[in-house]
Amino acid sequence: MQKTEVSTVEIKRQIEDNSYKWYVLSVIAGQEELVIENLRERIKKQELEEDVVDFMSPVVQEYSIKKWEKVIKSKKLYPGYVFIKSKMNDKIRYVIRNTPGVRLIVWAETRPIPLTEQEYLDIIKQIEKSQERSELIIPYKIGDVVMLKTWDFKWMKWVVKNIDENKWTAIVNVEMLWRLTPVVIDVDKIELIS
Repeated sequence: MQKTEVSTVEIKRQIEDNSYKWYVLSVIAGQEELVIENLRERIKKQELEEDVVDFMSPVVQEYSIKKWEKVIKSKKLYPGYVFIKSKMNDKIRYVIRNTPGVRLIVWAETRPIPLTEQEYLDIIKQIEKSQERSELIIPYKIGDVVMLKTWDFKWMKWVVKNIDENKWTAIVNVEMLWRLTPVVIDVDKIELIS
């Protein structure tokens, strides 16, 4: 009789996890924000707000230059995935699995397996590194031939000698009085010659 009680307790422990942990959901790519919105609505209707505390679909802003203008574009770090911090029980699993756009709970053949603390920290580090790298994408490098879009030197070809990503400037050699003179110019004022 004791063996039955132990196995029932063990099964219940596997089905229910009352501590908050991060779980990974596979969702339809491009619908991550819509899935989060749908989950929030369904969780509110089911009065499970205390059981689900956070959602994450990491996005970084990438800056680039197109047609002489600085363009900001959002980029998903994990397209097709949403992270959810929650307790886990049958009711929460049911709500998650039956939310439009959710394909499955990752690692959940019999029961969902949460991210380990180290896996979560690795994801946070990757998000931080991606944010640092994505601050500015300058499509030029030293030695590239570019055209200036300003001043009297407009449409003339020059060579990039240096790039300062922090100031968003480039140094190009401009010919003045039969000499090459370095000029600092904003990177959005030049265009790469293909």
